[in-house]
Amino acid sequence: MLYVWHPMFFMSFEIKNQNFRLMTKELLTNLGYKVIKEEHHVENNENSIALCVKFDSDIFLKPQYSPGEIAFIDCKVEKLSEDKHIQNLKSVIEIANLNEKYVERIGGKIGGGIFLYNGSGEHIPKEIMDLGIANKIFCWDLHRIFFNTMKVFSHSILENWVSQSKLGFVLNEKRMSEQFESTIYETTKFTGIRYSELTENLELYFSYFVDCKKDPQETTQPINSLHKEHVEKILDDVYDSLSLDNMKQFYPQSKKDVTVEIHSLSGFTSDAENGAKLYAQHYKNWKSLGVDRLKIDEHTMFKYSIIPWEAVMDYAFTKRTRKHTIAQKQINEKLFSIESKFANEICMGIVDGDVVEQFTNKNFKILEPKPIAGYKPLLLADVTRIPIKQRILLFSATHLQSPRRETLRKIIGELKKDVQYNYNWIGLLSGSGFSKKNLDYIEKFHDPGFSVGLIDAVTKKLYLNRNTEEGKHFDKMLLSECIR
Repeated sequence: MLYVWHPMFFMSFEIKNQNFRLMTKELLTNLGYKVIKEEHHVENNENSIALCVKFDSDIFLKPQYSPGEIAFIDCKVEKLSEDKHIQNLKSVIEIANLNEKYVERIGGKIGGGIFLYNGSGEHIPKEIMDLGIANKIFCWDLHRIFFNTMKVFSHSILENWVSQSKLGFVLNEKRMSEQFESTIYETTKFTGIRYSELTENLELYFSYFVDCKKDPQETTQPINSLHKEHVEKILDDVYDSLSLDNMKQFYPQSKKDVTVEIHSLSGFTSDAENGAKLYAQHYKNWKSLGVDRLKIDEHTMFKYSIIPWEAVMDYAFTKRTRKHTIAQKQINEKLFSIESKFANEICMGIVDGDVVEQFTNKNFKILEPKPIAGYKPLLLADVTRIPIKQRILLFSATHLQSPRRETLRKIIGELKKDVQYNYNWIGLLSGSGFSKKNLDYIEKFHDPGFSVGLIDAVTKKLYLNRNTEEGKHFDKMLLSECIR
């Protein structure tokens, strides 16, 4: 029987290629790449290229298995039998880098290329991959495409997770401090932190992504699967992260719920995956860091050597807010914003007449805050038209120098120099809770004419010495805004 070529076959491939190209663009832009040009020619009507992108993200790190910042992108769905696609990409990159006007227009030379293939790496001929690597053109097969898609999806899930709490944020993707077998793997992580008002626990979510730097044919080979020893290296990093001082500042008196999620492009050995929920519990002394629950099991370990997801591409790009991911250096700014927000709520209580002085029920007058002992209050208000003159001051715990007890003593010493006030009501607002030492100090605080309250800006709890007359008055004063 004679088979006749039909143009519909060619059209079918073109439609699939076009759809795959659109998906590729969506993946790359969500992963942190900025599209510089698409569907264009490097020279007049010649040397066409699907996408020209530049990596530019303050949330994600550039994938290790990729070229420099600016790259040409090509993608195919049909069977690969020869290296014409890589040869073409190589040629266009060379021509583009020799074209000074083109280089100037896009902002720099092309660092290489990414060739995305809608199939498994085992169907990409070895000579194609070798030619690509030799010319900084990296082949991404479906395993790596799903791996990077789930990175976007995991970040989206974390964003939604932390948004459920007043104290909630995600730290930018960062490299794991101590890498294991760095010639083969690159391990990065996202860290989500939130305070649960329901359980009064601090909840931490670690999402690790273990990328394999080998070519698509080797990536999914069992020899590159993560072993128990590799998972234990990740547990070391979790433990070290929980031990850092900047982690200890968040509700130091609260128990911690910790979830560890590991995404491995090369998968896991069965003992590493199936036994994790048992060996992880005894691998470290988690109780010494206040960890009440550690969750890591086969349901938090994702392998990409086999693909079990169907609709992941649809979910990955629909739940992103970018509102809660911050850099490490922005943590104090986040805490201060929580404290300032609750200070504004108390301010509105004063304006509305809900917060009044307790001797004659007179209203306070809001004043312009001025620094006291070098610290500017979040709120300053007083009442002076009665015989018992009083003022209320709210300070940010984040902006007070440690140890805060000593800083409070300096502030009180400065306030005592102004003898026109009979009573001073001082509130210290914190967006990350208080240490036991500070709570013990405040419960015994007694200085005639002064009352100091520690105010949790997340839970709205007020801690003070209620056994003194000053403490009783201050407690009653803030009854409409705080809880015991």
